[in-house]
Amino acid sequence: MYTGNSMSISSHLSPDPERRLLVIHDGVRRAAEWTDLKLGLLTLLAALELPWAAGLAPAGALSYAAGALLCAALMVALAALSPFTELVRQLPLLDQPVGRMQAEDSMLLPSDLARYPHTELVFRLDKFLGGGITATKYYEDIVARIIALARAGSRKRRLLLASGVLVMAAQLLLGAALLLR
Repeated sequence: MYTGNSMSISSHLSPDPERRLLVIHDGVRRAAEWTDLKLGLLTLLAALELPWAAGLAPAGALSYAAGALLCAALMVALAALSPFTELVRQLPLLDQPVGRMQAEDSMLLPSDLARYPHTELVFRLDKFLGGGITATKYYEDIVARIIALARAGSRKRRLLLASGVLVMAAQLLLGAALLLR
């Protein structure tokens, strides 16, 4: 029976791909911004503790080691906030291997999106979002931006983790220096 609706059967299944891609893009961008905020706070903590470790804590090997760890944490955090994390090309020590797709990968998590090569992610998102991604180059360019942001966010997250480990180790050494005073 004809209802007078000129919409095709599948048009309601494939909503505007641009809007849906931009939602994914914004989610990946927000995750990177939160990582930047955490990196800034961790950098501030390390910078504020460094003078204490260098001069106010009891002198000794533990305090010097804590100071060295805090300096290393500052360097790692500053590297994470530098423009090189925004590079489009692969960085061997910071990027996870590209091309290792898994069935349980989320199409919303930056760490999962960062693993995909461009063409593979276009096809996976096309299937995930119900079609329409491969229709124009513009949509594929949005996917390229999603990949770039996901890779940068994943790099920053890994460097945040490394910096956090260094700061925690310094905390333990400073605590031990105080206890062994």
